[in-house]
Amino acid sequence: MIDATPALMSRLRSWGAAGVGLMIVAIVVVGCDAVTSQDLGDADPQKPTIKQYVEEVRALSSLEEVATKADLLSALEQDNITVFAPTNAAFDGIDKTDLLSDANSELLSEVLQYHIVPQVVKLREGDNAIGEGNSATYTTVEGDPLTIQVTDGGATVNGQPISNGDADASNGVVHVTDGVLLETADVVDRAELMPTFRTLRRLIGETGLEGVLRGTGPGPNPGDGLTVFAPTNAAFSEAGSIANPEDVLKYHVLNQVFRLDDIPVGSSDVETLEGSDVTIVGFDNDNNGRTDSVTVDGIPVATPDVTVENGVLHSLDTVLSP
Repeated sequence: MIDATPALMSRLRSWGAAGVGLMIVAIVVVGCDAVTSQDLGDADPQKPTIKQYVEEVRALSSLEEVATKADLLSALEQDNITVFAPTNAAFDGIDKTDLLSDANSELLSEVLQYHIVPQVVKLREGDNAIGEGNSATYTTVEGDPLTIQVTDGGATVNGQPISNGDADASNGVVHVTDGVLLETADVVDRAELMPTFRTLRRLIGETGLEGVLRGTGPGPNPGDGLTVFAPTNAAFSEAGSIANPEDVLKYHVLNQVFRLDDIPVGSSDVETLEGSDVTIVGFDNDNNGRTDSVTVDGIPVATPDVTVENGVLHSLDTVLSP
């Protein structure tokens, strides 16, 4: 983490001496991952900027690292912004080395800009707060929307838990998240950034399907979106050697988007990019009239509804065979 300047450390000491429960003081002094905040009032000149939060809170050092790499750290000093700040543990869930590679500089910039909303968005405190029991959608600096849900038990952004919210800064507000928001990554980039799909990403490259799955090559129209049934590394390992891997991968892709809510209860045959059909069965386990679990050719979907820029991904623990 970047060393604090003497002037900033002096300010930190003055905040601590005043007994102010700022997030930045709590983390630097006690070194825990819990983040707390207290509104100092809009006129308080000692309130830190969001950039200073990120630089000084040890639990956000990975965010500082990637923002520095993308040359976006100074963007966190813009006025009237909201930043969704993933913790270090959140970055542990993705391949940060790939995200920081020079080849992925554009992707890194997109991912980080998606964590910034160009207006102040409060959860429960302050003017125009979303409020408990409500949800709201906002357009990010990257250009795509994100959705915040506030309940009496907590808050989420795109389904990711907000572990600590409404931390006031002099130029906006910080909401600390337990996950990195990757909705701007397409199917290929999501497979690259998620360690559990490393084998899938390798096979996409080896079979020449990268353009198809990005919507830039022959095949699907990117405007229509894709559904990808994505086998994990363990699934490919159990399957062993795969004959005709291009056909096998195409058999896992549908040229339309099927989220859990889109799948009817009962059995449906849907054509794949390989040309033959998969059988999708929706189960109404809770007897509520809608699908709450799915099998594909009899294989249960392990993790449904992973949003990607060009559709949706459902993870499988078994490789399908055409």
